[in-house]
Amino acid sequence: MSILRLLHYNKTLSDISSGVYACGEHCDYGFMTFLAVDDMPGLEVELRDGSWLGVNRIDGAFIVNIGDMLQRWTNDLFRSTNHRVLNRHGKERYSIPFFLETNHETVIECLPTCCSESNKPKYPSVTFGNYLRAKLDNTY
Repeated sequence: MSILRLLHYNKTLSDISSGVYACGEHCDYGFMTFLAVDDMPGLEVELRDGSWLGVNRIDGAFIVNIGDMLQRWTNDLFRSTNHRVLNRHGKERYSIPFFLETNHETVIECLPTCCSESNKPKYPSVTFGNYLRAKLDNTY
């Protein structure tokens, strides 16, 4: 299952100290997200030390965010990308992310090559549909 989503960010300037973001911090629920770059920066990713880093623009490149499903499949070998969007320019902008996800019936469980006797699976098995429903219920 894949989703191409049109996102609109209004022109309100972000103010982190007041909790005003173009889009608050979150991880994507699916497998991977692909995002074409434009000339209006704003995407930031959280580093392991808790600090935030603005994503640099490279002409013709795509930004690829790892989602929760890849994290669960690889037992945290690959980590879901916690990210947020800030508006530092006071201009409207649009973004069109491509979310690559599994079918709702797909069972998400640690891949055999990503666990061992000393590295047990960190997450219980779950279908993507049930995982997504739980995330959406918690968000909305």
